[in-house]
Amino acid sequence: MDLPKENLTYRAWLPFDYTPPSVFYLVFTHQLIGMMITAAVNVACDSLISGFLQQICCQLEILKYRLAKVLHDHHILRDCIRHHDHIYEYAYTVNRRFMIIIAVQFVVSMLVVCANLYRLASITNLRINGDLITLILYTACMLSQIFIYCWFGNELKLKSLTIVDSIYNIKWQILDNSSQKALLFIMRRSIIPIEFNSVIIITLNLDSFVSLLKTSYSAYNVLKRTS
Repeated sequence: MDLPKENLTYRAWLPFDYTPPSVFYLVFTHQLIGMMITAAVNVACDSLISGFLQQICCQLEILKYRLAKVLHDHHILRDCIRHHDHIYEYAYTVNRRFMIIIAVQFVVSMLVVCANLYRLASITNLRINGDLITLILYTACMLSQIFIYCWFGNELKLKSLTIVDSIYNIKWQILDNSSQKALLFIMRRSIIPIEFNSVIIITLNLDSFVSLLKTSYSAYNVLKRTS
């Protein structure tokens, strides 16, 4: 849309004159390529972290399947304990590696949502036009990014808590004393769910997302009354 008007997509200071057509098209293409690379990296980061969360959920499902086979083969119980321990270690490593990235994503998305809500509250006469639709869609996009993290984080938390029920549902009464103690060890550790957090400030679950929506709605009402 800005190309026929010879306006750059983003305002930028350049150490040379870009008014000639050949130079302008070069700078315009450079900004478009940079925008596409940034968008691709952003989507890849969200997909990567969500994929790791789903992988942990899959490992928990595999562990539940193996625990159901303990009655037929008592020797796999030791492997189940090690598998459960590796799942917790893997979840802790992923959370530690991506803690800063998740925190930055949350802060940036919340700032964008607050800025968009301020722009919406400052509009005195709401009319459906291109700018309003773009603003609403951009706000929904930022909220969906936060929702993806919270959704998969909440699924991981619930999945880790189901280990206790899966152990209780098997016929553990017929096992020997050492096997029962081993299962009890897994159950006691599974009582504490696997939770992802961003710098121990925001926990990735649906409660955090609902709290964010309530806070945003309250801020919108305050800005609407003051504007």
